[in-house]
Amino acid sequence: MLPAVPRKETAMKRSTLSRLLGLGLACAMLLPALPASAADNFPSHPLRFIVPLTQGSGSDSVTRFVAELVGKDLGQAAVVENRPGADTIIAVQSLLNASADGYSILMISPSAMVINPLVNDKLPYNPRDIRPLAAAIRASAVLVTGANSPYKSFADVLAAARRKPHTVSLANYSYHYRLGGLQLQQMAGIDLNHIPYKGAAQVQTDLMGGAVDLALLDVGGALPLLRAGKLRPLAVTTRTRHPELPDVPTVRESGVANYELSVWIGFGVSSKTPEPIAQKLEASLLKALGTPEFRNFAARTAYAEVLAEPGKQMGAMIASERVRYGQLVKTYDVSAR
Repeated sequence: MLPAVPRKETAMKRSTLSRLLGLGLACAMLLPALPASAADNFPSHPLRFIVPLTQGSGSDSVTRFVAELVGKDLGQAAVVENRPGADTIIAVQSLLNASADGYSILMISPSAMVINPLVNDKLPYNPRDIRPLAAAIRASAVLVTGANSPYKSFADVLAAARRKPHTVSLANYSYHYRLGGLQLQQMAGIDLNHIPYKGAAQVQTDLMGGAVDLALLDVGGALPLLRAGKLRPLAVTTRTRHPELPDVPTVRESGVANYELSVWIGFGVSSKTPEPIAQKLEASLLKALGTPEFRNFAARTAYAEVLAEPGKQMGAMIASERVRYGQLVKTYDVSAR
């Protein structure tokens, strides 16, 4: 028979065990609070906004304006880093190679989130690697031709393209506008000659010189040449007329029902970012996008519609566009060039 344990020793062991259990329970209760505590102290040093385009572009200007507002709201400097090239892949990799701590924020667009995954089967990232934070703006495009072009209206383009298929040329300098042009061709029942370019500047030069017939351009980028009379607007691609081009009809008004093309930009972080930090950034971005200062900037400088939509809503928009553009990619066998 084992010797009996003295009552005093048993009581001491029970007391010690109770203290250990209590300490363990207290630690367990504190564990879920750690991420929130980290978010409370975030940010403790400057934020980095990554732009996949060159400095001076419309998207760059929007990002710089937003970054300044977010920096002021969160009490830290916000620097903008331009990482253009490779159809936004360089910028995306810059984000994903950084620590997933919320200090690196990427300006995202349909190129990175929708089109690259559809056309590039060797893409070095998955769009699920990026957690959408907020959709910022939606900008419309305008179908333009040169000032000396024989096309005075979109109806003229349709007539010429139907009379002589594949003779009317349409320049494109991005997959987004290439797919937008293919969709226009499909819905209008015409056959255009699609000419790839590396950038908008050369497209504009060739339009003015008559080397190419048509192009889809950002309204903001095209306005100076339109106002100078060097380009002629034929139709805008949104559902309603653009306030800066009130006399220019929509593509829908011009005979292609249900056609719509717009370009949005927003912001995202690595999907590995702690959710409390991502939520704090999302709230700050939405606050910035809702300010009168930003809305005035978007209307007068970017000529764009403010979206100010949260990450979840932005994710749904991305998923919807992936389905729509996926059908075009399959139909026309579009792949990375």
